[in-house]
Amino acid sequence: MWLSPSLLLMMFSIVTSIILTISSPSLFIAWVGLELNTLAFIPLLLIKKIKLTSESSVKYFLTQTLASIIIILGGLLILIFKEEMSILFIMFGLAIKLGAAPFHSWIISVAESLPWVSLFFLLTIQKINPLLMVWNFSQSNSLVYFLISICSLITGALMGLTQTSIRALITFSSINHVGWLLISLYHDLLLGMLYFFIYTIILAVPICMFHLSSISHINQLPLTNLKASSNLIIFFSLLSLGGLPPFLGFLPKWAVLQSCMLSGSFVMSILMVVLSLFTLFYYLRLMFSAFIFGGMKLWSLSFFSFPWMFNILFSLSVGGLFLAYFI
Repeated sequence: MWLSPSLLLMMFSIVTSIILTISSPSLFIAWVGLELNTLAFIPLLLIKKIKLTSESSVKYFLTQTLASIIIILGGLLILIFKEEMSILFIMFGLAIKLGAAPFHSWIISVAESLPWVSLFFLLTIQKINPLLMVWNFSQSNSLVYFLISICSLITGALMGLTQTSIRALITFSSINHVGWLLISLYHDLLLGMLYFFIYTIILAVPICMFHLSSISHINQLPLTNLKASSNLIIFFSLLSLGGLPPFLGFLPKWAVLQSCMLSGSFVMSILMVVLSLFTLFYYLRLMFSAFIFGGMKLWSLSFFSFPWMFNILFSLSVGGLFLAYFI
């Protein structure tokens, strides 16, 4: 299914849109790259031909269309009114495309009905183009930029505490990571690229495990027939996603906090550290239900039974921080 010619064409279109946005000489060409990315992603939403995915594709298309209209309106305002007002419209449109708070409600409803692989694309690849455009405007309106970042940090950390759906929990975690990404891009583009690359690696491991075990809710974890070693893989990968040392997920957060401290943003650094504890809390709550109430296991999955690419990703996610000392 994933190697069909139509889906390969759509993936090629997504890569083309990213290249178009990176190399765009103007705002209009970057907007064309955003639209190409949106249209190319819709077939990935419709892999499972059920009613919920059809509704999700409609929600995704309408939300992205609204964000594109706001971005175009901001571009037109550059020619008519003050530049600050136009940048405000562009920032709001890009925040909607990112799913950043307080414009995050659409991404939660869309994520609930997506397959795990499509959800991975939505939370990673689909954020590249908006993040690149946000970086171009990050220094123009710092107040709005930091307000969106702080709202994303708070919303992603606190709203995840009330979730029982694992897809919603992973999505709120992604909203929290969007806040970290925005702050890292404000300091340095290379720092933001490092954070996004490592986030993609550490997110792939738990999503692969949830896809292989067909888990969607927290109450399913005690009933899964995975042995303790498979539960440990999920446990370690979630701790890495939460940024707990000595896992790889700690490295980008450490680098962002170091940049914030060097720039004198002490209050922001404290806020980011405190909110990271909330994300770690709901990851721990997710796994306690599996370990404490797991009971008897009917069959087992060996670590070596997974594909070799998964083993590499898991090894990087768990032990990649030690490799960073030699870089």
